[in-house]
Amino acid sequence: MTMLADAETPVDEGVDLLAEMLPEDAHEGRPVVMDEQAKREARRAVIAGICVPGYIVPFGSREMPVARGWGSGGLQVTLAIGGTDDQVKVIDQGDEEGVNAVNLRRLIVGTLGAAATADTEVATIVQSRHRVPEEAMSVQHTLVLQVPQSEPLRAVEKSVYECKRRHAEADYAKMWVLLYERLALTGVMGTGTGHPVMVHDRYLMAPSPIPRWDIPRLHQSEHLTLLSHGRDKKIYAVPPYTDVEPLSFDDVPFEVEYLEGVRCAKCGTEASFMVETKTNEHICSDVQFCLKVRAGEADLDAHDVLIPHRYFPDPRKRVRARSSVEVGLPVPPPAGVTAPGEDWSLKVDGLGKIYRGSRGSSEVIAAADVSFDVAPGEALGVIGESGSGKSTVMKCIIGDEADATGSVRIGAVQEGMSNLLDLDASARRRLRTNTLSVVYQDPAMGLDLNISAGGNIADALIAAGWRSYHMIRRRAAELLARVDVPLERMDDVVGQFSGGMRQRVQIAKALATDPQVLLLDEPTTGLDASVAAGVLDLLRELLTERELAVVVVSHDFSVIKALTDRAVVMRQGRVIEQGLTDQLLADPHHPYTQQLVAAAQS
Repeated sequence: MTMLADAETPVDEGVDLLAEMLPEDAHEGRPVVMDEQAKREARRAVIAGICVPGYIVPFGSREMPVARGWGSGGLQVTLAIGGTDDQVKVIDQGDEEGVNAVNLRRLIVGTLGAAATADTEVATIVQSRHRVPEEAMSVQHTLVLQVPQSEPLRAVEKSVYECKRRHAEADYAKMWVLLYERLALTGVMGTGTGHPVMVHDRYLMAPSPIPRWDIPRLHQSEHLTLLSHGRDKKIYAVPPYTDVEPLSFDDVPFEVEYLEGVRCAKCGTEASFMVETKTNEHICSDVQFCLKVRAGEADLDAHDVLIPHRYFPDPRKRVRARSSVEVGLPVPPPAGVTAPGEDWSLKVDGLGKIYRGSRGSSEVIAAADVSFDVAPGEALGVIGESGSGKSTVMKCIIGDEADATGSVRIGAVQEGMSNLLDLDASARRRLRTNTLSVVYQDPAMGLDLNISAGGNIADALIAAGWRSYHMIRRRAAELLARVDVPLERMDDVVGQFSGGMRQRVQIAKALATDPQVLLLDEPTTGLDASVAAGVLDLLRELLTERELAVVVVSHDFSVIKALTDRAVVMRQGRVIEQGLTDQLLADPHHPYTQQLVAAAQS
């Protein structure tokens, strides 16, 4: 493979029509499909992709003289890296003679002055969309895959910013949740084509829509694989001898498409990826390989090494769709962790937050010198009217507010020595996987309403590192049973639930990883009185069972009285009174607190 085309190779006779339509390079006599600047941009992206396997690299994609859907991204890569001494093989769904394959091959060969071939063994560049050739490829080969969807997270995350953030932090829990949901509903790990993979144990990648049969061929391959999407303007790569592992659970293996005993109707082999015909027969998807088998020219021993035997379906390891889960006694959560020599699990000291006005407008002091601590097994209430600063304090503890002053410490985090306000956003998010949990007023803020109740709990567990499907499912069932969500609704989408049921699922999710600190933000606001009473009863029981440090933010005195041991009263961003909840509500000292209590009792 050469990086620049030889200037003396004439145009192939098979592209006369194309040559008439496109301008010619005056020195080479070949049609100009990509200028040198465009080729350099594609090459730079290719090199960056090779240096960081699986990382999606943007490039200056150009319009190509091909129909939409023909794989302009793959075409640009092939034209950028190919040259006159290359042998180019182009396949579409395993066939070299399909309309797309024929036209792309003519365009590539005519532009580069390269030779065309249907034989994988002699090819140097193989451009494909739906298949990795059945025959072995080596260091002489470069596989170029035309990609219809460059962003693997698009199936679970619509925000481009969030996709970038998740790649940067290797936060791929949502993709495992998608696999969990499919397993729970269908009992099969299979995801059709383009199964997500981890490259070099770092980046999530969605291969071109190659069948699952071909996924193992990318692992530790001798050849270079380049993937490109023209419209998305993205290129990524799998260099030779790179780990490529399909996503799967530890106890439910990845499977390839394989039908035991089914043979190709043309060549008789049962050891290749096959497609079903209209006459219900099965034939090899790779046409050239099938022809070689029929002619006795295929190296079947070499091909046998490539067959993904270890990923053939194993009925013994299958799960039953929507299967019931036996719920045992819940495992007692670990005791609350305090800082050494202290009695608190959570300590807030001198917390302050100022909202800066724009263009000289006045500043707003949302919180000023707020201090309190919470011991394991204790619940602290934060009381105040709207605008008092209680929600700001909650957001600062969670990490939703930047530029707060003071300190927030958790006994389980570096023995209480680390100020959480000094941590970056990524570190704060990691804390919320197993140390700090939140139950929001609006369940939609704490749940994904588009997935099941079990899937929401799986989301929390997977983010915390759980990878056993059966353990995740059993844990989800135990938690849902504990919050009185019927197990027959475990696999129902949460968006179909009532408000009270959603709140119960959110509570179960918040408790999934046995956090040290639990924050409740107006947990019953917006619920009907009877539903709210049920949620309060549930919370009271759960707080009694667990050694959690709990902060309850609410303007509702009945909630504070039902759940908390101590309380602080806030006004204009400051704590104006604090004490035992019963005493504070029975005998308030500050005039503002007296007004609040009187208003609540009237």
